[in-house]
Amino acid sequence: MPLTSLVATPPSSPPVRLDSLTGMRWWAAFCVFAYHMANLAPLKGQAIFNFGYSGVTFFFILSGFVLTWSARPETGARRFWMRRFARIWPAHIVALLIAIPVFYRLSTLDPDQFWIKPLSWVLLLSIPLIQGFFTDSTILFSGNPAAWTLSCEVFFYALHPLLMRPSLKRMRPASVFFIAAALCGGLLYSLFGAAQIPSPIARLWEFFLGIGLALLMRSGINLNINGGFGYVVLLIAPIVYLIPTLVPHPATSALEHMMPVVLAVIYACAIFIAASADIHRRPSGFRFPWLVKAGEVSYCFYLVHATVLYAVLERTGFILWSPRKSIAVWIGVFCAAYLLAYCLHRFIERPCEARIRSWSDRRFS
Repeated sequence: MPLTSLVATPPSSPPVRLDSLTGMRWWAAFCVFAYHMANLAPLKGQAIFNFGYSGVTFFFILSGFVLTWSARPETGARRFWMRRFARIWPAHIVALLIAIPVFYRLSTLDPDQFWIKPLSWVLLLSIPLIQGFFTDSTILFSGNPAAWTLSCEVFFYALHPLLMRPSLKRMRPASVFFIAAALCGGLLYSLFGAAQIPSPIARLWEFFLGIGLALLMRSGINLNINGGFGYVVLLIAPIVYLIPTLVPHPATSALEHMMPVVLAVIYACAIFIAASADIHRRPSGFRFPWLVKAGEVSYCFYLVHATVLYAVLERTGFILWSPRKSIAVWIGVFCAAYLLAYCLHRFIERPCEARIRSWSDRRFS
C-alpha cells in the first residue's frame, strides 16, 4: 500500500488506543512552558517559542478528538460527566491550593509584581471552574491562572454527550459539519477577535475541529503513513508563526490575522497523522515509553508550571540573565515543575480518578 495513501478501514470497536497522542500532548505542554519562561529567563531567540501560546489550541482540538474517538453509545451522559470530573477536578483543586500563596496576598502589593493579586471573593469562581465565562482578566485568570482553559474544557464536556447522540449514527456527514463549522468559527475568531465573548464559547470551534477529525477517522478514513511525519508538520508551526515578523509584507500581515486558524489546521493534521499511525501500527516518534509517560503527567505539569515559575520570579525579580544562567534557570524551573507535577499525578490525579470512576461506573451503569 502506498506510504501516504488515504485509506478507508472499518471503524474499530473498541477504539484503538492512540498512545502517540499522549506523547504529542507532552510537547504541547512543554511549548506552553517555554512560552511562559520569557517572563523569567528569556533565551536568545526566545521569539521562536512565542507560538507556544497556541499550545492551548492543540489541547482543545485534542480534547474534542480523544473524547469523540473513545465515545461509546452505551455510555450515558451522567457517567461521561462523572468520568470527566474525576479526570480534571481533583488535580485542579490541589494545584489551586498550591497556587494561592504564589498569586494572592492579604498584605500591601508590590506594583512590580504584576502577577500577585489581593485576596478576594473572585477566587471562589475558580473552584467550580466558571471563571472562564468572564471577560474581565482579573476574574478570567483568578485562582491558578492556567486553569482558565479548564473552564473551556468543562463547557466542552457539558456539550459533548448531547452532540454525540446524532453524530455516531451518521459519522461521515457529521464530521463534515463539525469541520466546516470549526473552520467558519476559526475565521470569525481570527478576523474579529473575541474580546467580548467568553473564552469557552470563543474557543468552541477548536473543540469542533477535533470532533470532526475523530468522526472522520471513526467512519474509516485515515492515512497509512509513518507517525514521524507528524513532527515534520508540527515544526511548520513556529516557522509559519515567525513569517510575518521576519518578512513584513501585506500578504504576511494577512497571514498574521489568520494565524489561529493556520496553527489549528497544522495541529489537526499532526493529530490525524499520529492517530493514523497508531491505527495501522506504523512507527511513530510519539510512542516512546518515556514520552507517553511524560504525556500522562502533562496535565499536572500544565497546572503547576506557572506557579513554580512565578514563585521563582518573586524571589529573583526579572533579571537579564546571561545565556548560560538563563539555561540553568530553565533547567531548574523545569525540573521543579516536573517533580511537583509527577507527585500531583501519582498521588492525587491517578488514585482520585480511579476511585471516582469506580464509584460512578457502579452508580450510573
